[in-house]
Amino acid sequence: MVACVGLGALGCDRGPRAVDEPQGPPLHLVSSEPANGAGLDCDPFADDCGVPTDTAITLRFDRFLLPSSAVRQSMSVYTGVPSNPALPVTNQRAELSPRYDLVERTVRYVFPAGFRLHPKTLYTIELPIYTEGNPYGFRAFDGAPLAGSTPVRLAFFTGLGPAPTLEPPPEPPACDDVLALLDGCRACHGALDGDAAPQMGLSLDGWDAIVATAIGKVAHQTEIGETTGVTNEAPARFGVNMPIIDPERPENSYVMYKLLLRPEAYEQGGPGDCALPEFCVPPDAEELERLQAWFVRGDPMPATAAGESFIDHAALTTLAEFIRAGATCP
Repeated sequence: MVACVGLGALGCDRGPRAVDEPQGPPLHLVSSEPANGAGLDCDPFADDCGVPTDTAITLRFDRFLLPSSAVRQSMSVYTGVPSNPALPVTNQRAELSPRYDLVERTVRYVFPAGFRLHPKTLYTIELPIYTEGNPYGFRAFDGAPLAGSTPVRLAFFTGLGPAPTLEPPPEPPACDDVLALLDGCRACHGALDGDAAPQMGLSLDGWDAIVATAIGKVAHQTEIGETTGVTNEAPARFGVNMPIIDPERPENSYVMYKLLLRPEAYEQGGPGDCALPEFCVPPDAEELERLQAWFVRGDPMPATAAGESFIDHAALTTLAEFIRAGATCP
């Protein structure tokens, strides 16, 4: 047996709900951090080579994910040596905490505070393939599983210790900053001339309007289920009765997908905009078309004229972080 974090170690009595037959191509892992093979060329006796023992694991995919598949059980990490388990004997159930970033199509797994991998150890990452018999494994939003019939495996070799101390994470975005970046959307979703109502009943004209028309409110374009006006937390078909803004869940907020459809949303806002530049790659046009065909109806947001400002990558990330922090204003 091998010591394992994730797939077999935690166990579960059921998997994510089934969806319709996939409409798009299989999902592919396109890069990872640590990269496959990181540290394998190290001298085992060198002190300054190898992956830090406090590393997080980040996986990037070529397609937007089904959020319910971005769970602990969709990735395992193990040493393959029974006498040298993945987990120290004093910490047998360290749980990897996954975080899906729909803007960059990445899933980042972070170990608990204080946890360290073993130094000078070869680790294997394994991603299972979703099948009828195995309910876990990454899938695209339309249900397409990882390509292939055997698990995807990556390997890395750890060094002696943790990485240098990093700066603390930034504070959640301020409410005023989020309201300012939505200015470009108010031409259609704000105070309009005459008796005209905001399009689709969505008003972004101030926080009270957002609470009244967006927070926990079903996007009209997603009402393709059996009910109207009632959000569906776990629909069999992803996207049905999705809220416009789902606090703490940007990956389940319709406004994010409407913004993601516009190619300009992936433009870099300046130096340092992307935490992992090698991951900040826009999806191809075919993937955006598949997203729109699946459930994101209508034109992309914001509907700005040529030459006007638009929401770029930095603004999109700010909005996602604001929603993840709870989407609240003082």
